[in-house]
Order: sequence, then structure tokens, then C-alpha cells
Amino acid sequence: MNHFRFLTKEQIKAYSGQRFSMNDITGTRVEDTSVTFAHAVQSCSSMEELTNCNVDYVLVGIPEDIGVRANFGRPGAAQAWESFLGAFLNLQHHENNDASRFCVLGNVVVDDLMDNCNSLKASNHDDRLRLSSAVEEIDERVTQVIQQIKETGKLPIVIGGGHNNCYPLLKAFNGVDAINIDAHTDLRTASGRHSGNGFSHALEQGYLRNYFMIGLQESYLSQSMIELLRDDLRLAYTPYQFDYTNIIEEVQLAANHIDSTNYGLEIDMDVVANFPSSAQSPVGFTMERLRKTVKEILGVNKEMPKYIHICEAAPVYGYANQVGKALANLVNDLP
Repeated sequence: MNHFRFLTKEQIKAYSGQRFSMNDITGTRVEDTSVTFAHAVQSCSSMEELTNCNVDYVLVGIPEDIGVRANFGRPGAAQAWESFLGAFLNLQHHENNDASRFCVLGNVVVDDLMDNCNSLKASNHDDRLRLSSAVEEIDERVTQVIQQIKETGKLPIVIGGGHNNCYPLLKAFNGVDAINIDAHTDLRTASGRHSGNGFSHALEQGYLRNYFMIGLQESYLSQSMIELLRDDLRLAYTPYQFDYTNIIEEVQLAANHIDSTNYGLEIDMDVVANFPSSAQSPVGFTMERLRKTVKEILGVNKEMPKYIHICEAAPVYGYANQVGKALANLVNDLP
């Protein structure tokens, strides 16, 4: 685990400030007995410890946006993990909202790659090749981390970064199906590495078998992409429709297309209208519709997904707390 940073319990607690009683001039007595997630979630300092930890979900961050930039997208997804932690760890822990089902493990280390790519521009071809090479290094680091979490038997929830990280996740599970709630296919040509071709590489190399997309905006599909979606039987989708919503129907179509015992769940925040993201759009789902779609997917399938990936959120284009709370709610909705 040379490229992973475990969060300590003290670092996690630091995300939640304590309220001290204003009736106590010493400032040492707490105002009430409320407990936040920061004080109740689990933490681990090694994969061995995680193996013996009684949790359902393992939270992992990927604070990068190199893949987005290599795809000519807007940077900013690198900040999503930190925004998420600030909101998630300040949720209230109580009998109806149990924080102990989560382990906040830490993040994949990409600081060095982010620094090396800081001045690179995708508009310069040589720079874009260097960005692509950095994405390949991120692939290796993410795959290594997720494979080790997989061996513990826990469900990884991956937050932050670009959608390029679907590829190392699928590689780590080596032959699964996927449901992707997204405005885009991310099936661009498997040439180089960036946020727009993770699923193409995974299909080509056998890490992804059947692939269903929910919420595609068809006006952004090229003719060749339409033909690909029509001709490749591994692929299927439901389009975004502003005047018609039948969540149960479209989720059932997804469930019929994939193996509901062996799949990953991908959530690209570009699918939400006006959400601060790499490819922000005024058109798309509401947060409520996204949450209902995720709930329905988890309810209709026979088993929980092998992993959950929430990507492309970019707090810099909105309010960090707004983005953090949205991601925190998606995660905390899990049973």
C-alpha cells in the first residue's frame, strides 16, 4: 500500500468541531450529548485491521482530476473527497442513522501526479500524452487498493476524481457488469487514457461484460456512438427524458440486462442538472430522482453491487458544502 493514505481516528474527528456550553466559562463542558459521524464511524490503519472490522462499507477517496483534463473537461473533481468528508462526518449518529456501518479508510495518494500535471494543457498534444500517462499510473494505484479491499469482503465506496477511475475499479473485480447513471456513455475510442474511455478499455480487455446506462442525453451522442449502442449487444441504455419519468421501469430494464449478483454501480454527478461537476449542464436529473434511482437499483437487484463509484463532482463550480452534502446523502442512503 505504497500509494494509500489511511485516515487516523484523530484526523477523522477533526472534521467535526465540538460545541461547548455557554454556561461554562471554562469552555470545557460540551453543550449536549449529540454524536456526529466523525466520532462514530470506524477507522483502520491497515488492510489486516479492515479484514476484522465489523463494517459494511469502506469509504475511499481519489482526489484527482487528471483524467478529466485529459478528456478536455474542467478540473475540480480532485476536491470532491474533501468536500464529502466535511459534510458526511458532520451527520448525526443515532439509533435511526448508524454511522458504525461505515469505515472511512482514506485516499489513494495522487499528490505527486497532480503536482507533475499542474501546468499541462490538453490542448497541447504532447501535454495530453503526458496527462494520459499519468492516468495510467492512477489506474495502477487504484486497482491495487481496491483489490486489497475486495479481499477483505467489504464493499468499497469510491468518492472523487474523474470517471476514468471506473476502469481500475472494473479491473480490480475482473469481469463484472455495470450500471452507470450518467449523461454520457464514456465509451470514446480506447486510445490513450482519460475520463471518457474507461468503459471502452474495460470492455476491450474483458473487465466489463454487460453495461447499462441510465439517463443518457442522446443529443450528445455521435452517429458512430448511436451505431455502437445499437450493434453491440453488451450495451443498452435508457435516455434522459424531461417529460416522462418511470424510475421503476428503467431500473428494471437495467436489472434485466446485467447480472444482478455481480455488478458495479457507477454514479456520475454530471447526470444532475446544474450540479457543480466536470461537465455541468442545465439539463438532467434532480438530486431526488438520482437518489430514488439508486434506491430502486439496490432494491430490485438480488445483491448489493461489488462497488459503488461516485465521480465527477467539482465543488469549485458551486459551494463546497452543497456538493459535500449531496454526496453525503447519496452515501448515507445506503441500507
